[in-house]
Order: sequence, then structure tokens, then C-alpha cells
Amino acid sequence: MTDAPVHRDAAAARRPRRPAGGALARAILIVALAFLPLGLILPVLETTRLWVFKSSYSLIDTVHALIQEGEFALGALIALFSLLTPALKALAVTALHLRPAGSGESGLARWVDRLGKWSLTDVLVVALLIVLASGTGLDLAAEPGLWFFASSAVLLMIASDLVVRDLRAK
Repeated sequence: MTDAPVHRDAAAARRPRRPAGGALARAILIVALAFLPLGLILPVLETTRLWVFKSSYSLIDTVHALIQEGEFALGALIALFSLLTPALKALAVTALHLRPAGSGESGLARWVDRLGKWSLTDVLVVALLIVLASGTGLDLAAEPGLWFFASSAVLLMIASDLVVRDLRAK
């Protein structure tokens, strides 16, 4: 009679456990990972001067231009929060998703949870720039890169919440 529970436990141990966050987190994570590079490469802002001269800037172009202009600190800050932080968060959430559900919270899970507070910082800065420049005669418009970047940030927040919550569940 004691063999049956042991046999069931052995079968359960051999069965692969589902990843943290499940299929929904995986689908959201895939879309977020596809949107992130688009948000970094595609133009985020377009400026128009004198109704004729138009310039478009991606986040990567902005960092590059700031560094070339000698604005190293500002370029480094934007690179840190716009390029490096989202990429690291995407890698961390992917690594956490690959862990089995209910395996407990780790230091990485706590780090991803804290990092979520900074996910939309640069999107808010770009939106602020558009509002501030609207009264200066310089015409600024949001471009597709902003929408891809913002979508990626929101989707990463949702995926990380699903994954971390599932890791905490016992």
C-alpha cells in the first residue's frame, strides 16, 4: 500500500513541469521580444522645421548623436535606461520563464520586480518632449518606434508579473 504514493510521486517527478507564467506569459514575452528591437531601431520622434525640413530619430540614433555632440552623461543615461535596462529585463524575464512554476522566488525575480518601476521612464520623457516642444514652433510627432517601444515595455511588465507571481506560488 505504501508503494502506490511513491509510484505516483516518481511519475510526477519524471513529468516535465510547465514554465513559470505558462503559455500566456510565453506568448506575451515573444511579442515583447519582437517589439523591443523595433522600438530601438525605428524612429521615435520626427521633427519638422519651417514646414519643410524633417528629421527622424530612433533611440539608438539619439544616443549616438548625443555622444558625438559631447553630451556623454546624457547619452550614457539614455543608453542605460532606454537600451540596456529593457534588454536586461527581457533576458531576465526569459530566464525566469524557463524555470518551473512554483520553484520559489529568487534574487533575479526580486530584481525584475524592482526594475519594472523604470520600464516606461523614457516613454514618458519622449511624451514630455512632444508636449513641451508644441509651443516653441518646432513641430514634434511620435513615430512608430515609440509605439513599439512602449508596447514592449508594457508587455514585459505583464509577462514579468505573470512569471514572478507563478514562481511565488507553491
